[in-house]
Amino acid sequence: MIGGLAMHGYGIEAIERFREMQWDGIKPDRITFIAILSACSHSGLVEEGKEILHSMRKDFGIEPNIKHYGCFVDILCRAGLLSEAYEAITNMPMEPNAVLWGTLLNACAAAANVELAEAAMQRLMVLEPFNDGNYVLMSNIYAAKEWWNDVARIRKILKHRPILRNPGHSLIQVDNVVHEFLVGDGRHPCSEQIYSMLEKVALTIKEWSF
Repeated sequence: MIGGLAMHGYGIEAIERFREMQWDGIKPDRITFIAILSACSHSGLVEEGKEILHSMRKDFGIEPNIKHYGCFVDILCRAGLLSEAYEAITNMPMEPNAVLWGTLLNACAAAANVELAEAAMQRLMVLEPFNDGNYVLMSNIYAAKEWWNDVARIRKILKHRPILRNPGHSLIQVDNVVHEFLVGDGRHPCSEQIYSMLEKVALTIKEWSF
């Protein structure tokens, strides 16, 4: 129930169920704490998230692992508290992984925070040296600031390193069959009908917009 509420953004209700567990004498485990921290993240409950992470060790004797810290960093990043997120990552009792640094980098892109983005990117270049998404995101952050020399520097790295750029794609399931579409892909057997329908949809939208 806590996990389901978390997925749909019902953070307050998830916390209420979390407290009911304790009132009923049911001790939360590590998985429960991941669910409740996720609920705090999706509902912007920063202070509640801080309190719950602290209570893991203090009240239940459970040492937070990297997944719990990942949820906590996500809480801070979603709330725009990037400096706190960076501090939480660097002060973790274990070595932070690429997921945490990637979370910070994505948040920095949304907030146009170049300084922390560069700090995160330095770690990601070591942990995920061939992940094209990180380089593209960092290039976009520089471009948003119109720092073209830095954009060129990132593109040069992409060009000279053996980095495989993964094209964007989408998946859809119809009648228990999964269909994959790449960017500009025309290999699907129904491509002609699909693009024809897209044109009709686009024309309809234009007509309704006037």
